[in-house]
Amino acid sequence: LDFMYSENQAAFEAPASKALLLLKIADILQISSLFEAMGRRIEAAFEDTAPLLLEQYCRFHIPGTDDGAALRQIRDGAVDLIVRKFQPFLTNAEMKTALLRLPARVLVEILQADELLVASEDVVFDFVLSRLHGELESDGPNGPNEKDPRPSDGEKASTPERQDGEDSDDEEALWDQVRWAFLSSTKFAQALALGNSLLKPEVTQRALTVRTTRFDLGGAEAFGSMGYMNSLVPRRPILPPGVPPPTSTEIDFCFHYAHSEQYACGEALRSQPKRIGDVVLRVLVFPAGTDTGVARGSLSVFLEAVPQPSWPRDWEFANIRYGIACIRWPSGSGETWAAKKKSDLWTFKANRLDRGWHDFLAPGEIHRYLGPDGFVCIRGSLEQECLGRAFLLNQASQAGYSGGVGDAAGSSASRRSWVPRSHPMSEQQ
Repeated sequence: LDFMYSENQAAFEAPASKALLLLKIADILQISSLFEAMGRRIEAAFEDTAPLLLEQYCRFHIPGTDDGAALRQIRDGAVDLIVRKFQPFLTNAEMKTALLRLPARVLVEILQADELLVASEDVVFDFVLSRLHGELESDGPNGPNEKDPRPSDGEKASTPERQDGEDSDDEEALWDQVRWAFLSSTKFAQALALGNSLLKPEVTQRALTVRTTRFDLGGAEAFGSMGYMNSLVPRRPILPPGVPPPTSTEIDFCFHYAHSEQYACGEALRSQPKRIGDVVLRVLVFPAGTDTGVARGSLSVFLEAVPQPSWPRDWEFANIRYGIACIRWPSGSGETWAAKKKSDLWTFKANRLDRGWHDFLAPGEIHRYLGPDGFVCIRGSLEQECLGRAFLLNQASQAGYSGGVGDAAGSSASRRSWVPRSHPMSEQQ
C-alpha cells in the first residue's frame, strides 16, 4: 500500500529484509510496477544480502510447489553465492541471523558443498552448533578466539532450537555435513562433550570412524566400504590463483580478517598440526600482535612445535631452518601472486616451543595481503637442508642451536630480541 500510494514510485525504497516478500506479493497481485521495482532492488543488493533473500524465500515457499522461474533463479543464485561467501557472511550479524534461520534441508544443501568458503572446518562446526543450540552468540567464525565484530550490547537474536516441521533426522543431517576428519582436536573434544541431547550416539560413532579412517594408517582399508566416507574429502583450500598446494614440508593456515578491531592484542589463532618427520608443527598467529611491546596492529606469526606423548622428556629438534610466508593475492588482471617470506634457524625443545616474528607485518600492512573475500593466507615450511634433523633418531648427534640468527625472530612469549643476522633474511614482495 505504501508503494501504491507513493507519489514517486521510482524512489520507493524497501528494506532488504522485505524485498523478496514484496516481490512475491507483487507477483500474486499482478502489480507489475512493484514487481519491477523490487526486482531492481534485489539485483542491486544481491551480492551483500543473499542470506536475507534466501531466508525470505524459505518463509513463503511450500516444498513441492513451483514459485516461477524468476523466484527459482533468485533462490538458486542465493544458495550459490552463500556457498562462495559463507564465512564472510558470518561476520555480518544480520546475515548470520538469516543463515541460522534457514530450514535444515536448505542448510544441508549449502554445507555439503566442497567449495564452501571457510578457513577451517571449525567454522562449520560452530555454525551447526549455534543452529541446533539456538544461540546466535557463540564463538566467532574463525573458532574460539574470534569475537563477533558487531556485538549488540548483550542482545541476542532468537532462533528456536528446532524449527517447525523439523525433527531429529534433520538435526542429524546437519551434523553429517561437518567433515569430522578435518575438525581441530579442540573442537572435536567439545563435540564429544555435548551429550546425547545435541549429538546423537550414531553421529558420534560416525565422527569417530571418519577420524580413525583418516589418522590410522590402515583406516582407509578397514572402513572404506562404509557409506559416509565422502566426509574424508577436504573443503576447497583458500589460496590465491596460481599458488601451488602445500608440499609435505609446508603448513598452510588461512584466517578471515574483517577489520582491525576484530581481534584483541595477544589473541592467538592456530593452524592444524602437521607431522614432518617426527616433529609436529603448526602455525601460530596473533592477528593484532602479541602483548609483548610490539606495535599495536602488527601481525605476529610463529612456527610452534606440538609435543607428543611418544616423545622423550628431553626431546629436541636441533638446527631446524624454517620459513614463514604471507601470500599476497594478485591486485589486478595480468598480475601474479607474491609473498613476503622470512626464514630463521632454531632448535625446538620443551622450553622453546615456538619461533617467529612479532612484527612479521607492520601495522596496517596486512591490508596488502587480504584476498577479495577478506582472507589472509600464511604458509610455514621446513627447508630441505634440515629434514634429516626432523627425526628424534638423530637428536643425540646434533648440537642444539638456541638462537642468535633471526632478525627480530623470537618466541611468542618473549619480547623481541634484535640480534644481528649472520644469514640474510629471505624476503620476496
